Amino acid sequence: MEKTSFLITLVLISTGFFMMTFRCIPVYAEDYKIITDMCDNKVEVPVNPKRIACMHCVSPEKIMTLGKGDSICLMAEQSPWAYKLFPEIKNARSNKGVTPEQMLDMKIDFVLYTPGMTKEEPYRSAGLTTVCAFSAEKRPMNLDEFMENFKRQIDLFGDLLGPDAKARADRYNQYFDKKVKQILSITSRIEKTDRPSVYYGGLHGSMLGSQGKGSFMHWNTEVSGGNFLPQALNDNHATATMPQVLSWDPDIILLSGYVDSIDVIKKNPEWSSMRAVRNGRVYRLPRGVHTWDHASSEGVLLMMYMAKRFHPDLFKDWDMIQEMKTFYSEIYGKTITDDDAERILQNLPPTQ
Repeated sequence: MEKTSFLITLVLISTGFFMMTFRCIPVYAEDYKIITDMCDNKVEVPVNPKRIACMHCVSPEKIMTLGKGDSICLMAEQSPWAYKLFPEIKNARSNKGVTPEQMLDMKIDFVLYTPGMTKEEPYRSAGLTTVCAFSAEKRPMNLDEFMENFKRQIDLFGDLLGPDAKARADRYNQYFDKKVKQILSITSRIEKTDRPSVYYGGLHGSMLGSQGKGSFMHWNTEVSGGNFLPQALNDNHATATMPQVLSWDPDIILLSGYVDSIDVIKKNPEWSSMRAVRNGRVYRLPRGVHTWDHASSEGVLLMMYMAKRFHPDLFKDWDMIQEMKTFYSEIYGKTITDDDAERILQNLPPTQ
């Protein structure tokens, strides 16, 4: 009797231990992970996502940067250079007009969005996983915050896309730190009075469409040794007024890479009266894998480009073509020629 009771007790204990252990192992423990997105949400995502919906415009370029372009399922139209250098993205569909229900049928792993530009609620309500890729509400208010915030976004994509992508994200952030420090070693010594005043426009089809305080262009211009005039506008994507720009009378005008030509400025009487136009210091910014002024990973190259424009004597020994070839090789894992680099700088598409 005692032996029988002992065996029953042993079986019960063993069964209870097994059940307790089983309950402690999450289902799909090896297939899913928890990440923290740019809105500080904890989100469960696949370890190796295969079908990503990019509703945040810069997300495809970040995914390409980390070598996972073939995981993009939905996205906006990309630049000619993106399709040339990353032909795998040609398999992605346009994200225009795609409903949450259609995304469910497509078995989308998660939807990348940004508050204010993309409405998360319809996707989440439909049962889709959503990941905040950028939040203008948390935009950086000083240079140190900008550097940490930008690297954090790269880290997020590394965390999202798997171990190989994480290693590439780390490599990018090391490159970013190195180059920003090299530029700042020169520009940080420039007095504010010796920095050119810079206006940036051309977003959303308007010369008054700009980026304001705490934006990507604000901090890129500061690093490059310029005084960013639209920081007077307290918004990420901001709209200036014509009287404001006329009163600023900038030394330099930068036009977004989305603008077709600088003629839109030169042929407008109001704009042509400004100092920057009279002195021939109007520049349309480059467009490579992404438009450089639109929070691209190529922003490192943009800082170099602007520094050479703002302070040509101080940066005369910086070889922009070589810097671009190094970046494309080390960061994108792609080879470009001198001619390719020149065409990107001039905002021209590939020759073939």
